[in-house]
Amino acid sequence: MTVRMARRVLHLHPSAGQGRDGVEDEGSPPEARRADTADAVTPAADDASTADAVASPPAAEVPPVVGAAVAETTAVAETAAAAETAAIVDAARPRARRTRGKRVATRRARPTERDPFSERLRALEREIEEALAGVGPAVDHGVVTAARDAAEELLAVYADLARAFRRGGGGEVLIRLRMIGTADRVDDFGHDAAFAARVAPILEFLYDRWWRVELVGAEHVPVSGRVLLVGNHSGGFFPYDGLMIAHGLRTRRPGGGREVRPLVEDFAYHFPGVGPLLARLGAVRASADNAERLLAREHAIAVFPEGAKGVGKYYRERYRLQRFARGGFVTLALRTGAPLVPVAIIGGEEIHPVIAKWNWVARILNVPYFPVTPTFPWLGLLGLVPLPTKWRIVFGAPLDLAAEHGRAAADDDVLVTRLKERVRERVQRMIVEALRTRDSVFAG
Repeated sequence: MTVRMARRVLHLHPSAGQGRDGVEDEGSPPEARRADTADAVTPAADDASTADAVASPPAAEVPPVVGAAVAETTAVAETAAAAETAAIVDAARPRARRTRGKRVATRRARPTERDPFSERLRALEREIEEALAGVGPAVDHGVVTAARDAAEELLAVYADLARAFRRGGGGEVLIRLRMIGTADRVDDFGHDAAFAARVAPILEFLYDRWWRVELVGAEHVPVSGRVLLVGNHSGGFFPYDGLMIAHGLRTRRPGGGREVRPLVEDFAYHFPGVGPLLARLGAVRASADNAERLLAREHAIAVFPEGAKGVGKYYRERYRLQRFARGGFVTLALRTGAPLVPVAIIGGEEIHPVIAKWNWVARILNVPYFPVTPTFPWLGLLGLVPLPTKWRIVFGAPLDLAAEHGRAAADDDVLVTRLKERVRERVQRMIVEALRTRDSVFAG
């Protein structure tokens, strides 16, 4: 390439590098002058070099003009090649930087890209959860089936809590405990139909297999309309009696089920998690206002006039009704015109035999009492498992106090007190009659 360029220069400018008189142009490039000087000056050499030069044939002499032109052309070509190379390198560097920048941006953007496979896996996990949640209890009511359904519900709850812990730790678990199986809507008192449906297999196991509840006289409870159920209280730790009444009438009442809302004493809400759990199952905090609102909506409610004294009574006092607190249930029945159905519950007062009470612990926990049983607190949480006694729930004939005395009788305190003691005696007689037909605490 350099030779071709030199030939073109010689062809176009035969006198390049020389002035008008054959003298070198002062404006010629320094490279050309250096080349001419190098051609004109002969360097000194040692004897051997001189001998070699004499022995070798003389080289063809190159005219000074040609040498200067070739040197000039070579310098120009090298300069152009260097400039072209530098331009190529400079142009390539931004592209390389942009390419590296794109690669880094791509690597950084990968985590935010949607992975179709991961999306499908998450969709399958959601379908699995929906499928597990949609599995209901089997028709067979055998011991194995009931135990299996209860175990599946417990395992489902445990799986939900484990996933919540992995996502957000203990705080997420507490939130999940309150949100497991929640329905889109709850009523004014916190009843959660979806959660109640999930817990129903556990209640069925307790009702049908653990306590083997026998329902007597359920036809006395009307299938619709307002009604007031009044019974003896029991349980020791937890108000199982109200839940068993509600579950029995919902699932085993002749002629169709009936929803019942049991009223629970305030002390149950002092224990962490117990109050919200009962509310989601349909229980309502005991108060005259709540009871009146429920009856105004034609609900059936279950009340226990013994209050906390009935739940925590000593084993030696079992089935002996404590004094009914005031006469609020009688006043309520008179004012609303709701029929009053007496209820006797047998078996519930032996599930946690209370042999002592630690009042000093009760003061620390701010609860009415702290029961001591043969199993609690000696066995820890295992001591909270209720004994498998045989239950019997008896419903008596309804009493229509409003029809007998008129709704205005609700303002007569003396009459209200007399009617309260009348109902208490009625329930006590029903308890005695049921106990006489029982052969064993555990066999019935």
